[in-house]
Amino acid sequence: MSAYIEHIPSELLDDIRRGECIPVIGAGFSMNAVLPPGCRMPLWNDLGIEVARKMDTAYSGDAKRTLSEYCYKCSIFEMVRLLRDRLHIRTARPGSAHLEFAKLPFAQVLTTNFDFLLERAYDACERPYLPVVDEGLLPFRAVDNEVRIIKMHGDLNHPNSLVITEEDYAKFQIRRLRMFQAVLHLLISNSLLFIGYSIDDPDFQQIWAIVDEQFKSMRRPAYAILLGSSDAKTSEYQRRGVSRVISFPANQTEYGTVLTGVFREINLSLGSSVEDDEP
Repeated sequence: MSAYIEHIPSELLDDIRRGECIPVIGAGFSMNAVLPPGCRMPLWNDLGIEVARKMDTAYSGDAKRTLSEYCYKCSIFEMVRLLRDRLHIRTARPGSAHLEFAKLPFAQVLTTNFDFLLERAYDACERPYLPVVDEGLLPFRAVDNEVRIIKMHGDLNHPNSLVITEEDYAKFQIRRLRMFQAVLHLLISNSLLFIGYSIDDPDFQQIWAIVDEQFKSMRRPAYAILLGSSDAKTSEYQRRGVSRVISFPANQTEYGTVLTGVFREINLSLGSSVEDDEP
């Protein structure tokens, strides 16, 4: 076994074991997808640059603003069509990091991603899951060890649910009040583990701020897994309420390999702990 597990706080392992940890999956995790030769998975900044080029304008550096302008000047339909193509919805397959993640004993996963890599990873591991996109599914409890994949910003099979534009973010609490309340409850009652998520989304920041204001020092801890994090990046996460930044000494090209090892060793550790507790 490598030294990955040595970087994982015992308190985080305990919360995962108790079922009191919610992973928050962002666009960075999708970079681990297996794609056709010559393809790559874009981050939001990459999409902003491409959309600015399509509109023949200078990129402002703000992806949400640029995508909002494209939706206004062209249409939401054109934006969704572009996203389906650039996120390789038909061809993207989960990589080893996704597959190892799907073996972890999480009962619920929160994601802002529009793609279906988590679903395909759970399919590959033969684990049942319930994608919660329609808010009408929020009252349903998981059955038969289902994993609830709570898709906070919708997905590309439900284009009317997508949170893309500045207006979508600003009116999230009004338009998707039940989702807002469900995510708020998750953040109150669980520790968080951020994976590939930068905590930039204003709607998430609003919910996170409510939890911080209401619970202060009694707020559950938050962790983030990063690679080769600089002091500035670590400080940025800490300012946003992440109490423990777990940084592995590697570069971004090793992201998938490192995460695969981290998730595998967490699983092994949890399994060993369970065996050790047995009489």
